[in-house]
Amino acid sequence: MSLVSYEPTSPVQTADLTSTKKEIDPSRSSNVRLVSRNSGVGKFDSAYFVRVGKAYTNAEMDIIRRNRHLRVHQLQELLPGRSRQSISSKRNKTGFGHRRPPFTHGEDEELRRAAPTKGATAITHILPHRTPWEINKRAEALGITLFNYHDKPLAIIGEPLADAIRQRAREDGFSMRGLDAELNSGGYFTNVAALRARRGSGPYMPTIRKAIEFFDAELVTGPNGTITIDWKDE
Repeated sequence: MSLVSYEPTSPVQTADLTSTKKEIDPSRSSNVRLVSRNSGVGKFDSAYFVRVGKAYTNAEMDIIRRNRHLRVHQLQELLPGRSRQSISSKRNKTGFGHRRPPFTHGEDEELRRAAPTKGATAITHILPHRTPWEINKRAEALGITLFNYHDKPLAIIGEPLADAIRQRAREDGFSMRGLDAELNSGGYFTNVAALRARRGSGPYMPTIRKAIEFFDAELVTGPNGTITIDWKDE
């Protein structure tokens, strides 16, 4: 009696990962699903697939390169379908991060003419490619005092996140009412945050996050659980 040896059939991974003998017709396209590294598929001998997202086109990369002076939220208008996080990550990885071009002589003259009657935010309407933060810093470097309709110091309300946002708004030329109007936050930074702080209620995070997005900043959690704000452009 002759002996016949059999070679084991290699497992074939299919969409439901249940069959170990079914062969795939090479003339048909594969219906294997993309899976993540921690899905458990690694226990199979077959290679697994990882979804990495839609690659940036050459045209998109050219937009990022040519508009590095823009903020992320401004750049997003030129790249429909891309999130701010995706754009920011791509800029950082490719070296096309946000770089502010130096002020021109003409911009300096516009700044000097507007300073006696306008704050930093109002001047952005004259210099649309500049942020209030840039205008404040340039005015400081030139020894120019911008118009400030707030003569008294900004009150500290005792809630760190709201206080930091209120201070940033003041530096950018916003009144607290103006900030609430911009964010549609119902008077939160004008008086509600102070009331909550006195009651020990803590910050109202949906409004805090809305302000963080408006200023193109980021909340950062420290090792001890303390939440602070990374303004990115400072």
